[in-house]
Amino acid sequence: MTITEIHAKHTFAANCYVVRSEKNNAFVVDPGAEGENIIGFMKEHGITPRMILLTHGHFDHVGAVKELQAAWPGLPVYISPKDQELLEGDDKTGALARRFIRDNSPYVFTADGALREGEDLTLDELTIRVMETPGHTRGSVCIFCGDTVFTGDTLFRHDCGRTDLYGGSFPEICDSLRRLRDLPRDYVVRPGHEEMSSIDEERGWIQSLLEQYP
Repeated sequence: MTITEIHAKHTFAANCYVVRSEKNNAFVVDPGAEGENIIGFMKEHGITPRMILLTHGHFDHVGAVKELQAAWPGLPVYISPKDQELLEGDDKTGALARRFIRDNSPYVFTADGALREGEDLTLDELTIRVMETPGHTRGSVCIFCGDTVFTGDTLFRHDCGRTDLYGGSFPEICDSLRRLRDLPRDYVVRPGHEEMSSIDEERGWIQSLLEQYP
């Protein structure tokens, strides 16, 4: 497994990850912006994307989905069913794009598949596991593959995602962080924003947060 981070320079851009198998197939996590860079990287290296996995439905994590699907017609996108409503484009949700961007059409689409805890996905030799971690949104998930967990906006380095937006819940994100703290082994943490960390590194920070809000 080879993981490449492609960080867009867009103001709200999330970290996008291209995860390659030994056969040079890939799944793409959170293509949030500047799809031409993601597409260019994969074509330059002869990588074939097989699926797009979304940790949640906010616009800064989904903005390049349609560009990738235009480049590779039929490329399926997966998200928690609890976050599909964020991609429907109404005034209440609309991937939050209406709060920041006049045209939200790039952020409105229907997912092809569901990310649910207990339902693994496979890509060649790779096994992809899902942990449901609500709090930032109702349908936030963490995606495990090998020794890495893609935490989206659930867990950053010594921080966590905001819970004051539609579908957010501070008690729920605390429960989700508790589950990550209690993982029986260490994982590399590749978050939705900012730099990498590890579960071992974050256990102490999570514990201190939970002690403040028991």
